[in-house]
Amino acid sequence: MPRDFLPRRVTLGAIAVVAVAALLAGCSNGAKPDPSSTAGGAGGTLRVAINQSLSDWEPLNTPNSAYTSLVYEGLMGLEPDGATITPALATEWVNNPLDIEFTLREGVLFQDGTKFDAAAVVKNLERMRDTPSQWQNAMDSVSAIEAVDDTHVKITLDAPSPNFFPSLAQRGAMMIAPSVLDDGTFKENPVGTGPWKYDKADSTSGSKIVATAFDQYWDAANRGPDKVEITYIGDPNSLLNALRTGEQDVVWTNAATTKQADAAGFTTENYPALTFQLLMMDTADTFANADVRKAICYAMNPQDYIDTLFGGEGDVLSQHLRPNQPGYVDSLKGYSHDVDKAKKIMNSIGNPKVGFTLIVYSDLLPVANLFQSEMAEIGIDVKVEAPTFNQYFSTYRNGQYPATILAEGADTGPYDWYLYHFAENGGGNPYKVKYPEIDAIAQKALNAATDDEADKAWQDMTQTVNDEALECGFFTYTGFWAYDKKTVDNIVSTQGDVAVFRYKEAKLR
Repeated sequence: MPRDFLPRRVTLGAIAVVAVAALLAGCSNGAKPDPSSTAGGAGGTLRVAINQSLSDWEPLNTPNSAYTSLVYEGLMGLEPDGATITPALATEWVNNPLDIEFTLREGVLFQDGTKFDAAAVVKNLERMRDTPSQWQNAMDSVSAIEAVDDTHVKITLDAPSPNFFPSLAQRGAMMIAPSVLDDGTFKENPVGTGPWKYDKADSTSGSKIVATAFDQYWDAANRGPDKVEITYIGDPNSLLNALRTGEQDVVWTNAATTKQADAAGFTTENYPALTFQLLMMDTADTFANADVRKAICYAMNPQDYIDTLFGGEGDVLSQHLRPNQPGYVDSLKGYSHDVDKAKKIMNSIGNPKVGFTLIVYSDLLPVANLFQSEMAEIGIDVKVEAPTFNQYFSTYRNGQYPATILAEGADTGPYDWYLYHFAENGGGNPYKVKYPEIDAIAQKALNAATDDEADKAWQDMTQTVNDEALECGFFTYTGFWAYDKKTVDNIVSTQGDVAVFRYKEAKLR
């Protein structure tokens, strides 16, 4: 019997039940708050500055939840590790695994005063299923979504979907009020169930977003600040200056400005925000030779990238997946930096003439330049293009660039990784290369009778990707915060979500 697959730290039985009703007793958010780790009561204004502006309030297309998490919530949430699923607007769920039923939290209102109920969930999940986005493939196996009653939603799958639950815990599955979905204004007029309401009058388009407390929020006792202001400041030095002058309480920084913040007496934090790697997308032509791919992998030195971009704050990794995810291979060593080995491989195949264009977004230009020099050492000619962030994301998958260095979403696990990069029509496979061996492994994982069997199959996929050198050069993209501990404390980030922290948990002083 095929099984659905959740992250390892979510416990499943033969009929898996994430039962949290016992934890909900006496506490509206699922567990009794620990005064040492949750936000101090309501009050005050939290002022945050980051280097990313808001285009609109469409959660399906945002690169992170820096703004959307103010207003919206999902059925499920994530712990700071970025993988462990927790209840949110759903208090429990049953996974059978082709028949799924959610029990919804009662007494929740949208910020327009309308009731959050099963009909609203159905409308939002149907939108997620029908709207092209990176989250749509999680809904591919969904054959029916129905409201059983006001507090229960039933979802029927026609095949196992290992990325279904993890995707529902991500920003793409945030719940929007049906009223603004119906009139089409949600991109400019967001209405969710979240702790704060968008204050359009006090906000400045492209510069500052202001959100004020939603007085009917279901978890008001743990909401934290009365108001959150997020200001866009593109220059890292200007971000630090805003902290120095007291204009901001918390700012997003880089390795260099973090050291300056430390020296100035501010508190700093860093966390592994994303995992970057080399994506060799054109394995049908440019990178058709596995030995060329292996030589490239050995010639790369991700530690240099970490030292250059993040001041040494980060880790070189052996593989795409995280240790707490299905498919992670404990014994895998990956490709350690070894130029001599890379040269020997190229020599063994006659030193073929290899050249290609690498595209990165402008912030990664220092990494691209290092990569270019590394490839030159083994006789490979690399040209670099580094457009702006927005230009990059509109062009890098157009089939004209054989390679890029970018973070792929490991957050939703091995199946999503497979669908994105190795499935013929995957978003990260613009050359539509066929990988029959990996297709067969993925199917074996989907058909597995037990979680252990599925995990073993996904591990086989990770091993195959390594053995064939289809991806390599893994390193963590480190996120940095600096803040004034005299005004705020308890800045907790979620791994995999860039330029955002858990605003509810921040403690204003």
